[in-house]
Amino acid sequence: MRKYNQAINIALSVVGEQLIEQDVPIDGIYEAEVADLLIEATKTEILEEGWSFNTDENWEMTPDVNGYIVIPTIALRIDPSSTGTNAIRKDGKLYDKDNQTYIFESSVECDVIWDVDFDDLPAIMQQYITLKASRILYQRLVGDADMMSILIRDEEEALLRVRMHEDDIKDVTIFDNPQVARILTRNSNPTGIIG
Repeated sequence: MRKYNQAINIALSVVGEQLIEQDVPIDGIYEAEVADLLIEATKTEILEEGWSFNTDENWEMTPDVNGYIVIPTIALRIDPSSTGTNAIRKDGKLYDKDNQTYIFESSVECDVIWDVDFDDLPAIMQQYITLKASRILYQRLVGDADMMSILIRDEEEALLRVRMHEDDIKDVTIFDNPQVARILTRNSNPTGIIG
């Protein structure tokens, strides 16, 4: 699905507006511009959650010649992988909170959630983003309660499909659950439980 061809047109069709032709600029078409803004804002909001296709763990961030670790602009969220490193994103660079400095003497491994261009997203994620953005556009421009319930149901079903797809990609099993792992690895009766 291409954003300017299909996603914007889907959002426009939900609010009963005229569709735009393929690759026609949307400048000056109010509803199309609003749909575009909502699709981008919705995409960013959803991608910030972190999914298998936009998350890297232990991504090595290397300081430049001045000791600064500049964070790429497409990084939505960044967190040092090591629990011993207390660094945050600040002024476009990694900032060491414990030592109150931007200067790093060595690389820092970080878990990074990346922004991804709409057209490069998995199709199932494009559909979910489009449906959610369409619902928001409808809510802001029209707001009929009966139609809203249909749009909300469509959005929830799309999210369910995305989560199922994510589980398939990640190969998640019941054994990945920390509570299950604790029970399976326990070799004695915990204190306080009489059995």
